[in-house]
Amino acid sequence: MPEEMDYIEPEEDKAVVNSIAEINLIETLIYMSNLLLDEIRESIGILEKPIIRMDDIANVRKLKEKIEEQKERAMEYLVRLPAGLIMKDTFGPLILGLTNVSQYVDGSMYRLGLLAEKNKVGNKLSNVTKRLLSLLYDQIDYLNKAIKVIQRDPFRALKMIKESIYLEDKVDKEYRSNLYDVLSESKTPACAILTWEILGNLEDASDIAKDAAEYFKYFVLHKV
Repeated sequence: MPEEMDYIEPEEDKAVVNSIAEINLIETLIYMSNLLLDEIRESIGILEKPIIRMDDIANVRKLKEKIEEQKERAMEYLVRLPAGLIMKDTFGPLILGLTNVSQYVDGSMYRLGLLAEKNKVGNKLSNVTKRLLSLLYDQIDYLNKAIKVIQRDPFRALKMIKESIYLEDKVDKEYRSNLYDVLSESKTPACAILTWEILGNLEDASDIAKDAAEYFKYFVLHKV
């Protein structure tokens, strides 16, 4: 979606308004979900390095800020659209959902950086965080693919959405089955709190990604 977008007057033909708005908003979602995939990929890469540095985590923050900037432009565009369009109710929560996932990933990585500065990132925390991020990446990737094919193949989009929704359960199981062991690795209450927040943020991010996929599923069902 261009940074500067002309206002679509309400008296224009409804089908034309619908079509233009849909194209613009789908392009926005593709751009935002691509940025989010970059953010998660960057986070996984940091965990694969021998040393976690705050300078590297700053790159995650920059991607989050780009997503937030795009969110602001997209929401301003949504407000200007005529009332009654289905995408106003569907795309708003989707845009906010992708932004919130990004914020949770950034929050986890910042806390990981705090622990790394004190040399308090244990192997269990590193491995479980990486697995949760990888599952979250796949979850967003399926949603991204669904958004990309919605206009030419809504049935395939629906299949991709179902895969995205399914992965939330795997994230939840990974989180619950490892939480105690990872917390047990912490040597101080402060480290335990940060560890809990790191994993909890990613579990929450997966829940939000599932909700976003459900919103998009509602939109896709009008296409099939």
